Amino acid sequence: MLKIKNGRDFAGGVTMIFAGLLFIWFGGNLDVGTSFRMGPGYFPVMLSLILMALGVLILIQSLMVGAEEEEAEIWNWKASFLVILAPVGFGLVLAGLGLAPAMFLLIVGASAASRYANWRHSILLGLFLAGCSALLFTKLLALPVRAFGPWIPFIGDLF
Repeated sequence: MLKIKNGRDFAGGVTMIFAGLLFIWFGGNLDVGTSFRMGPGYFPVMLSLILMALGVLILIQSLMVGAEEEEAEIWNWKASFLVILAPVGFGLVLAGLGLAPAMFLLIVGASAASRYANWRHSILLGLFLAGCSALLFTKLLALPVRAFGPWIPFIGDLF
């Protein structure tokens, strides 16, 4: 009898398959074309198929024939909440705080979800990636996003 060996992998595989089907359904009205004459729907459909194939592999891996009885994993609600809240918060504060502080908050917030993350390392990683992101996206790629936003008046006016 098939039993679920890893519930997170099972849920992740089902989610990836569902997301791939959803993207194919939304892009259903786009012309796919062929590999030599690609239409606007070719790339999204191919990515969706790859996503669904990975989902099937993860789903199969999560199943096990005759799995021995193990104690059930305890769902980490704090981690789930923080991993979902971090990118949502990033999107909400990006315009006001700017890219660097929003990226810092995203990284520190998401790393707080891990029981293995050290807060000192998370802060250092957040500072490093926020600085690199601000340099890359605002200066090198010249995207229309500010490194520091209007909510930080003493630094926001400098950049």
